[in-house]
This record gives sequence, structure tokens and C-alpha cells, in this order.
Amino acid sequence: MKKILILMCFVLPLTILAQTRPMPKKPNSKTAPKNENMRGEKPTHFLYMIMTVEEVKKSKKEETTKFKFQSFDSRYSERLYASTKDKTSTIEVLNILGRSGWELVSVNNEHYYFKNRFLAEKR
Repeated sequence: MKKILILMCFVLPLTILAQTRPMPKKPNSKTAPKNENMRGEKPTHFLYMIMTVEEVKKSKKEETTKFKFQSFDSRYSERLYASTKDKTSTIEVLNILGRSGWELVSVNNEHYYFKNRFLAEKR
């Protein structure tokens, strides 16, 4: 019996110590200056465009869709209008604009808002 008690006196504290977590390290008091957090990159410029979708009913069965563009340049808007004149689906026009680098930012009813970083870099 004495041996069991002596053994428990040594083993029990070891099991309790094994279950405790190590002390957390103290954080360094050094903080990074604000200038190091700022990157040396220039801010990115974007060009924005709004596409308005209008559905026109010619008769009871026929529906046509018109796309109007408002962008940074009226000539560019006219060129987009000419390239999408024969398209009937909004998805087709979104695919064409996506291939040319325009990203869809927001949709508000019939207004689609786009941004393009690559055209801004060329200007």
C-alpha cells in the first residue's frame, strides 16, 4: 500500500503537469512603422461604362433587345453599339464585353455597370 501511495505521489503531479499548456510568448513591443505597410505601387486606374438594356416589342410575338452604351468616349460607345447591334441576348453581349476586358461590377434593373483596367493603362 505504501508503494502505491509513493508511486502516486510521483506519477500524479507528472500527469497534471503534462496536461498544462506552455506559457504563451510575449509579443514583441516593436511595431512596424506605417510607411512599411504602404506598398510602392501606383494606384490602379479604371474606366467605367454603363450598358442599358431595352426590350422593344414590335408585335405580340416579336421582341427585340436594344443595348445602349455610355462610356468614357462617345466613339467607343458607338463602336460597341455597332458590334452588338445584331445580338438578341444579353448573355451574348456580356460574353463579348468580357472577352474585351470589361468586368461586370453591378446590375441595377436594366442598367449594367462595367469597369476595365486594361483600357485605362493604354490611355
